[in-house]
Amino acid sequence: MKQWLMVTLALLVCLCGRVAAQDVYNTESIDGVEYVRLSDVCRNYNLRPAAAKGNMLAYQGEHRISLRNNHQDFYVNNYRYVLSYPIRTYAGRLMISSTDVSKLVDPVLRPRFSKNAGILRTVVIDPGHGGHDAGAVSPYAREKDCNLAVALKLRKLLREQGYRVVMTRDTDVFLTLQQRVAIANRCPDSIFVSIHHNSGRRAAEGIETFTLAPHGTTSPFARTRRMADLAGNDQDSENIALATAIHSRAIKSTKATDRGIQRARFSVLCTIERPAILFEGGFVSNPEEGRLISSSKYQDKLAKSICEGILGYSSVVCRKSPGSNSRVASSRKSSSGRVRTSVSGSRMGNATIGSRNKKGNKRG
Repeated sequence: MKQWLMVTLALLVCLCGRVAAQDVYNTESIDGVEYVRLSDVCRNYNLRPAAAKGNMLAYQGEHRISLRNNHQDFYVNNYRYVLSYPIRTYAGRLMISSTDVSKLVDPVLRPRFSKNAGILRTVVIDPGHGGHDAGAVSPYAREKDCNLAVALKLRKLLREQGYRVVMTRDTDVFLTLQQRVAIANRCPDSIFVSIHHNSGRRAAEGIETFTLAPHGTTSPFARTRRMADLAGNDQDSENIALATAIHSRAIKSTKATDRGIQRARFSVLCTIERPAILFEGGFVSNPEEGRLISSSKYQDKLAKSICEGILGYSSVVCRKSPGSNSRVASSRKSSSGRVRTSVSGSRMGNATIGSRNKKGNKRG
């Protein structure tokens, strides 16, 4: 429990803007992508080589990271992330992209202040699909029904915590992707959580969470590589903080397979003007997981973990709670008035449902 708490606190931090990795490290261009030496990055974070299993490489310090050469898997204290670019070898040295250093490694390993994160008063919940668009369908569940069920349970929990909640739909109706985005973009002081469930091979299982791919990068989930469609947004750090907060809670609560926090260019993420994630709560196509997903008890568990993740994100990242009468955990501020996002300056771990005295096509 202690290890998980420290991991979650460390991972919920966000970074004010992009760290210019090329100004800190010597860079090398590999196939048009700027890379830096992994050894220099590890030295910067006081990480030393550590024992690892199989073909994984591990480095240990205040945190433990694990990775593989020529792969995009990147683990921090056993939580999985997917890098924008694979680890590479250049002149006999392991290299990591400067984009991943600034957009993933630094926000996760080095707590900073966030200038962009404001007040969080509203949560926009987007139950994916609906109406004639059933989403993933199996003998065990229909995705649109599971999405809505979890969303309605989440709405109730968030309202109890003092948030204003806006639903893109609360009945079995169809909305276009851009209608969903337009609803979210009309809501100031908000975040956007799109709830979905997956389909795949019968054996496929687990939870994954998506955020928008950083500026200039693509992803396996993008339909185009046109540069006009590769723009990021101003919430890169908030996006990954929100994803980490919710994803880590969900994995901890459900014990589901961790499919990782991944980057994507889904339509509901590309044009959003708010911190946003797309959460995939499991596979309806998997016999065991599909039955779980269709059960009210498991839906309660997913809704509770998403709500607790939002509470954690709010308490660590955002400037203050929605109002003086709200039960939502408020952020601790530094003397300069900015949000303190350090581990020692956060009480995110106490933000759990039930506590009344807190401190401190879908993918386009």
